[in-house]
Amino acid sequence: MPEQKSQTEFYGPFAHIPGRYEWCRIHSPSHGSFDTFIVIETTTDARVTVYVNSENGEAFMADRYPESSCIRVSKDDLVLATSADGHMVTGSLSASEGPVRDASMVFLSPSEASVSESDYGGESFRVWGSRWACTGVDLELKALCNGRLKEESGEQIFKGEEGVITLGSYGRIEPFGEGA
Repeated sequence: MPEQKSQTEFYGPFAHIPGRYEWCRIHSPSHGSFDTFIVIETTTDARVTVYVNSENGEAFMADRYPESSCIRVSKDDLVLATSADGHMVTGSLSASEGPVRDASMVFLSPSEASVSESDYGGESFRVWGSRWACTGVDLELKALCNGRLKEESGEQIFKGEEGVITLGSYGRIEPFGEGA
């Protein structure tokens, strides 16, 4: 594949427990749309583990973020869905390898919740320890997460864990240090 240049991507549905776990459908002009579950081990500017459920997702990770770990599962083993109004996002994962073996989470934001605009990134915001920087905007709703997650070290139960639902997110991806 030729060297990738700048492009704008859209992310939605997208829900996360900040700094820990993210469920995201990535819409990329270069790789199409695909679902992911992202495990953040330290910070979002360091390597992460990304579970994908398609060939598009696997190619995206190999081409764009080879520094991070990519684990391919079947479409039935990684499912992401959202309600019509965007105020509920559900995700489920089943995997035989990686740091998370099983997860099921429901993010819910009250219908009367107000949307806030949140800028992120910049030319010095390295994505997942890669050669890419990202600048973008999220339209966020405060949410609560309920569910469970099984790791090799044990199980976590989420009951009203603070989370975020993003009604829409876009990011401008550019080579790191070239003026994102």
